[in-house]
Amino acid sequence: MQVFFSRRTFLRLAGAAPLILIVPARKAQSQASEPVAQPTRRPFGRAIVGGLKIRELPSTKAPVVRQLRRNEVIPLLGQAESNESPAKHNLIWYKTSDGWVHSAQIQPCEDRLNTPITHVAKDVVVWGEVTVPLTYARVQPDPKARAPWTHYFGTIFQVMEVREGADQELWYRISDGILSTLWVHAKHLRILPPEAFAPLSPDVPPEAKRLEVDLKAQRVYAYEGERKVFEARCSTGASFRQPDGTWRSFHTTRGDHRIYVKTPSQRMFDEPRTYDLPGIPWVAYFTSSGIAFHGTYWHNDYGKPRSHGCVNLLPEDAQWVYRWSLPVAPPEQRWTRLRDRKQGTLVRVF
Repeated sequence: MQVFFSRRTFLRLAGAAPLILIVPARKAQSQASEPVAQPTRRPFGRAIVGGLKIRELPSTKAPVVRQLRRNEVIPLLGQAESNESPAKHNLIWYKTSDGWVHSAQIQPCEDRLNTPITHVAKDVVVWGEVTVPLTYARVQPDPKARAPWTHYFGTIFQVMEVREGADQELWYRISDGILSTLWVHAKHLRILPPEAFAPLSPDVPPEAKRLEVDLKAQRVYAYEGERKVFEARCSTGASFRQPDGTWRSFHTTRGDHRIYVKTPSQRMFDEPRTYDLPGIPWVAYFTSSGIAFHGTYWHNDYGKPRSHGCVNLLPEDAQWVYRWSLPVAPPEQRWTRLRDRKQGTLVRVF
């Protein structure tokens, strides 16, 4: 199969940028049998796992056109809901150049390059957000150096240092809060401006703000008084099989809580390492056991419990919650903590 690349994609591949594979369009399908596609939030999608099936129509019964490789990136031409989906909680399918793919394991993303900064002062905290589908974190600022990690769209890291690499391009040394020795192409990260952290609805009295997490509906709602100002699909805590074969519950704790700790980025893992996820964005904790709202890049299957207790959201939805709720978290602080939890925004889980 012949594959065509845009000039920009070719140049990025030549510069050791993440692989963006744009597949050629198939012959026009019968539009009479297709649903009307609505615009997507993002123009591209990354296959989170391999083996995802692109079908001729948004139906598990439709013929398979081909399968996606892990981390393959495809254009998202639209989206539609179909009752012939793999699960009732998620009816969304994405239209691609080849056909339709169910959304659960496709990360919506963009492919934007950025103008790097050239210096980071030692006493300044700088945050960078990945704006390409994926970028390789290497042990040296060199496109040929070993890359022990791959970081994905929407993840956030602290930028510690800027250096010209072996390819004469600028690289950032980044920190995930634990590891501070890896380098990424600077053009792959957007330096977050103060506006990205600016409080939303600051004139609303703190006691009038309330977040609600509906475990049955798998929805997050925000209220200002009795007026709903925000709604998003989420994924809350579930049960998981442990290495010894037993099952353990990680359900999100019901009741009234308060947001009391925030950080723009955190690496989360468990022991033993059944998961290890760096760069999780827009984290807002509301229980002492470590349950938080945060952005998610390892699935796109909201509407179903599938977390280790936290409330998974799209990164842009997590950022909204982060900015709207109290405490206010200025960008110069890696951690913002409240001594008096009563000052944090109420979170009601039911």
